[in-house]
Amino acid sequence: MTSMTWLNKDKRVKVSWIDIVSNPEWVDSEKVKKQSYSKCESIGYLLHKDKDKVIIYPCHSFDEDGGMEIGNYTIFPRCVVKKIEVIK
Repeated sequence: MTSMTWLNKDKRVKVSWIDIVSNPEWVDSEKVKKQSYSKCESIGYLLHKDKDKVIIYPCHSFDEDGGMEIGNYTIFPRCVVKKIEVIK
């Protein structure tokens, strides 16, 4: 077996984002007006970022040729992302 490089060069980041909230129950309209959307955070390696989307992933592996495969990736529409922080 050949020597493999196991170094992931992607930055580890925390993505702060907002998500919709829905509720199937009957609720007084004044109570609904006081509710807000969810404020969420996700942590992973930054695969891609552009004006339309941000892609992170928490899991990766390397094949014998040094190629990297990722698992459990998340694609965020850029409009829901509020902040991206690099984790040192």
